[in-house]
Amino acid sequence: MKSKRVLCLLVCLSFVLVSIGCTSKEGSKADGSSITVSHQACYHGLPTYLAVKKGWDKEAGLKVIVQMYASGPPQNEALASDKWEVGAYGSVPAMLASLRYGASIIAISNDESETNDLWVRPDSPILKVKGKNPKYPDIYGSAETLKGKTILLTTASTGHYAVIATLRALGVDEKDVKIVHMEQAQAMAAFEAGQGDIVQLWAPFDYLAESKGWKKMSSGQKAGVVILGLVVASKKAMDHPQKVARWLALYMRGIQEMKTNPEGSVKFLGDYYKENGLILDKKALKQEFALRPIYSTSEQLAMFAKKDGRPSEIERDMSALADFFVQQGRITPEEKEQFLKSGLITDKVLKLVAEQQQNK
Repeated sequence: MKSKRVLCLLVCLSFVLVSIGCTSKEGSKADGSSITVSHQACYHGLPTYLAVKKGWDKEAGLKVIVQMYASGPPQNEALASDKWEVGAYGSVPAMLASLRYGASIIAISNDESETNDLWVRPDSPILKVKGKNPKYPDIYGSAETLKGKTILLTTASTGHYAVIATLRALGVDEKDVKIVHMEQAQAMAAFEAGQGDIVQLWAPFDYLAESKGWKKMSSGQKAGVVILGLVVASKKAMDHPQKVARWLALYMRGIQEMKTNPEGSVKFLGDYYKENGLILDKKALKQEFALRPIYSTSEQLAMFAKKDGRPSEIERDMSALADFFVQQGRITPEEKEQFLKSGLITDKVLKLVAEQQQNK
């Protein structure tokens, strides 16, 4: 009954935009004393939560106003109306934000390749076949067991990317399955009620799936793709890079706290989820830290760095992502080239943060 109550609350929350903190006047935005941040009830929101709870924002003289969203697509809808300045979400909505709205990708929140995953019920015939494609030995299923199946997923998301990669690994075209768009909490509730054959989830929802006895059939990592969580800044925000850097310095301080004090950070993650209607046990909270690598400022600068005129590591990862979406007809080859050559994958703000850290 407890899990059902939590799930019902999550479904309600998925329709509501929740703001944490006080509202601000336009003047405070203009003079750089506040910044509006968009997040989800996900691991990549924890660095900002730590900054606020530990009072680092007050130390920096920067008022952080947090807006909560159910997933990347609603975040991008709000971005189109300039409702937030910086935020964290998956690589798919980040790419689309760059293409559609000129947003800059300025940092990496985490590697979520393993926690964007696909789940089936324990009696699913899909589980009878494993490693059908020897290149992907850990994926369950085959073309025969997947064709005609209904997949509940959040479209235009990193989870969608994991689904496409899994289908490709098994030789299945997206048109050979039925895709039903749902936000994560809705998808969980629908799957629990008997709808669909496969449900696509991401953390922390997949820990609830595991607790219900559902079985993981695949993930982005198992399907051979890198799925990053990214930090972006709006086109308008990038007109004021110093202000963006003040916030990103807080975010990177949160990441460093998570790296050096994971045990203490687990409690804050539990509190963050609880405040957003999600209750996870300590085992699940620790899995977040175990399954989702995070990177320091210096590590991220190395990932953004071009060497000998070649694309950076993050540019290569984003190019592979864009290729998938070109193949699916969701973006054009011209849009892919536009995205990669736009200069919107940038370490400009990270370098400012590194300077701040060196001067302390």
